[in-house]
Amino acid sequence: MGCDMNFEDIKKKVGAEFPEDVTFSEKHGCRFLDTKPYVFKKVLSFLKDECDFEYLVDVVAAHWPKRKEKFDVIYNVFSITNKIRVFVRLKIEADSLETVTDLWKSALFLEREQYDLVGVRFEGHPDLRRILMPEYFEGNPLKKDYPLKGRKWFNETDEQQLGISFSK
Repeated sequence: MGCDMNFEDIKKKVGAEFPEDVTFSEKHGCRFLDTKPYVFKKVLSFLKDECDFEYLVDVVAAHWPKRKEKFDVIYNVFSITNKIRVFVRLKIEADSLETVTDLWKSALFLEREQYDLVGVRFEGHPDLRRILMPEYFEGNPLKKDYPLKGRKWFNETDEQQLGISFSK
């Protein structure tokens, strides 16, 4: 630990702890750790406890309906101590994954956002419910198989009096 840890140091440290379960890459100035669903939480916990990644910046999910692993889930973590960011990326077949709310409290909202928009369920999350879309909204708007045509509006009232007209 300390202020001189760089990506090479992180690769050595994480690679020694998880030699078969993590690969490393850099693309477009971003540093990636690719891991497997069965070990991702241990990898994140190791990064937090042993490499000073004390800040979970974001959780992002992407839906790939034609692929066997239907979802990518990417954890953007930052070490304030070492001033370095890494993206921990994993591919999952099903739409569920273990929560990391016990590691970072910021995951309380970040996981809810991905649940709401992409449809990834975070098992063990203490309050997994919609956060951006209204409860009566059907589906997940950022899933690639969400219908672009023939959608229904939430309702046909201009609740905020914006002058929206609804045509049939």
